[in-house]
Amino acid sequence: MIALKLFMIYRDKILAALEGCESAFALYESDLREQISTFNFALDATAKMSRQAFAERLPVAASCGAIPTDELFNAQSFVIPFDKHWSNREAAREYAYQVLENRTTFAADGSQILPTKDFSIPVAAVQIGWFENPHTTDGIYKKDAAFEIIPPEKIMVRTGGDVEASQQVVHQQRYIMEVGAIKNYLRATAERGFDKTQPPVVFFDSLLVISFADILPEAQRETYVSEILDLLALSKQTGIPVVGYIDTSLSRDLVNMLLVLHPDLHDSPKLQDAQLLAPRMQWGDRTPLFICARQGILESYGDEWKRAVAFLYLKTTADAPPSRLDIPLWVYEQGLLDYVLEVVRGEVIVGNGYPYVIEAADATAVISGHDREKFYAIFQEFATRQGLNGRMARKAISKAQRR
Repeated sequence: MIALKLFMIYRDKILAALEGCESAFALYESDLREQISTFNFALDATAKMSRQAFAERLPVAASCGAIPTDELFNAQSFVIPFDKHWSNREAAREYAYQVLENRTTFAADGSQILPTKDFSIPVAAVQIGWFENPHTTDGIYKKDAAFEIIPPEKIMVRTGGDVEASQQVVHQQRYIMEVGAIKNYLRATAERGFDKTQPPVVFFDSLLVISFADILPEAQRETYVSEILDLLALSKQTGIPVVGYIDTSLSRDLVNMLLVLHPDLHDSPKLQDAQLLAPRMQWGDRTPLFICARQGILESYGDEWKRAVAFLYLKTTADAPPSRLDIPLWVYEQGLLDYVLEVVRGEVIVGNGYPYVIEAADATAVISGHDREKFYAIFQEFATRQGLNGRMARKAISKAQRR
């Protein structure tokens, strides 16, 4: 009864606070609808522009958000319709099975145990899981994981006059290990050989344009850039497509391109590409491919890759904005784009709106709250056996006992 009463008290407070902001939410929605309407006119006008008009208004060297490929001029639309429809779920899954048969997909994902002040010895850990599915009739697949301890000397960093455990070190190590698992797969697959007309498709649960690294200190930013450039180079070298997949994208590359093309438009910080495109798209539809010309991090990609990462949006669920896919431009140039998108759609159908191969890798890598408690229990046992002075803070023990 006490727990229920506390929940009801907090629920009432939350609802009261939300109702106090009702007008602010309504204004936000109204402004966003108006901005979408305005940018829709610009989107339609842009789709009909000639190559010459684009060349005049959109300098290739500029950081203008996005640069169209031939697909936009051929389609004369920002939406390329998907030409298949099914009457029921079973028919869609049958299509997915046919598309994926004997086509290999791979993904890697990670999870981490961050350092905590509750334990006197600083320690962290990263677990990476990967999943390879050749989609053969025998149903055989490969699933495995790697676990790495991050010791005190790597975790502890100096911040001003203090020395503190760095969570950023753990996140960086997770990224390195995720990319490393994919690179290992690319090398091994290239060594054993594969059908060049039907290469494996590798899913990367992140974008290939890593704008998040822009705000990091220089040394960390360089590490992330080095990792992603190695991945891009190895993908091209082996001929195995790597797809950066994000189902909820906040990117504004197309919006920024429209702002350059149409100077009369006013910037709309609230508006994102996916929101603008969503009302135009049905399941399976996609946009033409665009070269990413985003300001910032791409300046660190060097001449080879600065304008060699492309993107498109793909509608993967009926009721949500489209997902964003980052794809190396060489995949399009080699005539593999439609093949890759066919595989992506198949994986999305099997995964009920999200690529199953990424879900499987995530399930292999995930570290639950119970797992973290078990980890610290094992570490406590290890510390005691080694004669280390490891102890839990009284506050943490009190919380555990109360919960």
